[in-house]
Amino acid sequence: MARRSTKPESTLITLPDAVDLIRFEKNLLQIGFFGAHERRGNKIMSSRRIEQWVNREGKKIKVSAEFRSSDALGLPSTSDRDKYMGFMKLAMETKQRTGAISNPIRFSGYSLLNILGQCDSGENYEALNSWGMRMADTTITSEQIIYSSSRKRYMNKTVHVFRSFTRLGASNLDNTGKTDMFEVELEDWLLENLNESFVVPEDFNMYRKLVRPTAKGIFVYLYLWFFASQGKEVEKDYAELCALLNVRCYEHVSKIRETMGLSLTDLVNIGYLKSWDIKTMSSKAGYKLVLTPGRAMKDVLTMTQRKQLAAAAQVETPLSEPRERARAALIEQGVSQAKATELAKRLDPAGILARVEYVAAQVQADRRGSIKNPAGYLITFVEGEQPVPAGFVMPKTSEPERGHDVHHDRGDSLVEMQLQEEYEAWRIAQADAAIATRFGGEALTKKLREISTRLRKDKAMAAMLERLAPDQRRRELLRYLRKDVLAELVLESYEDWRVTHLQGALF
Repeated sequence: MARRSTKPESTLITLPDAVDLIRFEKNLLQIGFFGAHERRGNKIMSSRRIEQWVNREGKKIKVSAEFRSSDALGLPSTSDRDKYMGFMKLAMETKQRTGAISNPIRFSGYSLLNILGQCDSGENYEALNSWGMRMADTTITSEQIIYSSSRKRYMNKTVHVFRSFTRLGASNLDNTGKTDMFEVELEDWLLENLNESFVVPEDFNMYRKLVRPTAKGIFVYLYLWFFASQGKEVEKDYAELCALLNVRCYEHVSKIRETMGLSLTDLVNIGYLKSWDIKTMSSKAGYKLVLTPGRAMKDVLTMTQRKQLAAAAQVETPLSEPRERARAALIEQGVSQAKATELAKRLDPAGILARVEYVAAQVQADRRGSIKNPAGYLITFVEGEQPVPAGFVMPKTSEPERGHDVHHDRGDSLVEMQLQEEYEAWRIAQADAAIATRFGGEALTKKLREISTRLRKDKAMAAMLERLAPDQRRRELLRYLRKDVLAELVLESYEDWRVTHLQGALF
């Protein structure tokens, strides 16, 4: 019998995934605002309480957070965390452009669904609306657990995350091209902490590879834990972790391995953990998890430390025109450049200008000289966001300009979002047309099979594809094919398309 010749196998080089870091506000993470549960059927949890013992200034104290929501909406869960992380990606992109996040934050439903990798179906838009309503409805009662980075102290008060959530709509005059848009106003404490960078970086690309809610719940804490341990092994009380994640705590090791163990193995598969184990605690009854960081986790730790060093040496991000005017107005009244820049980045520019005008009028009218330090008084008035009396009349040169800025900015942002939606829809249409031309019938099935084989080389991705229903799996594979085709097509940039589109709209 002739010996069959064998061809040498080609070696596949696996490239690391691109890191897409999203900033997650520390308080929402540390208090377990998003549970690792999912709502099923009529079983909806509308309240829960978290208690922790912490060391502060050498003393061990008990802190707590209580979450309450309506019975109809329930408390935030894993799917709500998914959407919140996508929303924070949009918010942080705004901060990079303008220097600060300010209320209100407007975004299109399509842009958020695109970040989440979901299709723009009516069901998904309704899910976005329910998420926003739930975020606005849920209250947090903090007992020395929520930290205000601007005031440098912990709070004893009941707060919200979203002050308000509004669903907007935009369309052409003939009711075509309808776009679902949303508007969020963040509570002051959250807005301040985000602008003060009281945040934890999370790799959204890696997070999206996970399917199990518990795996996602543990994932968001890993950076915080391993950063504190300087990349060394950490131990976590199993029962306390279950309470934080809002998942059931089991008494037997075998059951723990069958439940949370599967999620920990998922984290090993994406490289965030190298290994994990369950051990008996020596200080009290119960078990602890022993977690060792993986290569991907160490890479993110190294990357963020480099970025922090680079950011310290970077030139300040240019301010937007309204914020630059607010900064200039503060400097003109004697405020230092550093303080003026900080206030202009953090606060609403229209509000700053109104307060500058009011304080300037007060100083001018102060014949007795009772205002000894006008610049200091102005800083206190602006920083405290003191209200300008309703009877105060803005100078004619300021009020129309300020009103024009507000309405002009709002109008421009809505038009710009709609244009970006149309451009993205145009790109997808071009990709779909190219797919229809290149891959007909059996050729498309074969191509999707090739993409599936390629993706399944990643264990986490293979597991995710297996859990999807056939039609969902096909949509996911088509999304990857569309992405590949778009990378090959030579299409107009958004700027060029915008000019052509606006010119065409004139005729």
